[in-house]
Amino acid sequence: MHISITGSLGSGKSTVSRYLCDHYAFTRYSTGDVQRELAEQLGMTTLQFNLYCQQMNDASYDRMIDDKVVAIASERMGDDLIFDSRMAWNFVPSSFKVFLWVDPAVAAKRVFEDTKRGEVESYASVEEAAEKLKERTNSESERFHAFYGVRYTDLIHYDLILDTSAATPEEIAEIIMTSARLYSSGEFTILREVIRHPEEFR
Repeated sequence: MHISITGSLGSGKSTVSRYLCDHYAFTRYSTGDVQRELAEQLGMTTLQFNLYCQQMNDASYDRMIDDKVVAIASERMGDDLIFDSRMAWNFVPSSFKVFLWVDPAVAAKRVFEDTKRGEVESYASVEEAAEKLKERTNSESERFHAFYGVRYTDLIHYDLILDTSAATPEEIAEIIMTSARLYSSGEFTILREVIRHPEEFR
């Protein structure tokens, strides 16, 4: 089974995807990790790297990351994989596509308090974190739209949409697995109800 997890910045998609790997024996591929490594190599923050790619109209880094996603999905069709990625839903069309939404204020607080992100994503205040997350979201959305003609923030692309603002990563992961199994069994009509009313799982 292939699951692609996209989400708002600070929605917990990386934490949730790691939980799924630890508890359900999935293997995780994170484009965010690759992007952060590239930004560090260039001496940039993640936001600066996004703006650089947008301003230079340079899709080479994105193409490199996305080509890797396509290759992994093709080579490991029968494996249980989690794609923690903004655009994997687009490049792995057969995957179960999940979008995690979070209230921007909650996201800013989470990111500000997360010391594991390192110096490239450290902020002086929650307010600064909120501002930078908004800038980064806008930058990524515009860049991907220019390169691929789609917006990852358009929820029509996803099979399951969940609000993580007041839920634990464990709760979200369990909902994803329950829904993904329904998807695999062909019970898509049930999932359509999940999309409209995700709170029914709580």
